[in-house]
Amino acid sequence: MVIELKEGKKVISSREVELKELNLTDRGKFMDLMMDFQINPAKDYFSRVINVCRVCTDYTDDELNKFEDAELLQLFTAIIEEKNKKKLTKSNSD
Repeated sequence: MVIELKEGKKVISSREVELKELNLTDRGKFMDLMMDFQINPAKDYFSRVINVCRVCTDYTDDELNKFEDAELLQLFTAIIEEKNKKKLTKSNSD
């Protein structure tokens, strides 16, 4: 997937990112982070963003640290959308 950071219609940066298939342990971590977010969305928000990016990608901390804050937020949003899309696709095929 490609995430783009835009200023108006102008693309400021673009990154190709790949999400990993989650094993059961990572799936549990991801869902715990999402449940925490639903219960208290503002608490430790950016830490949760980083942790979701850690769980759902193979990026190292050094690699994630090179992302702009806005890119991490966009990656977080893209991960949520992608995971929801996969869940919907799977439930529609059952």
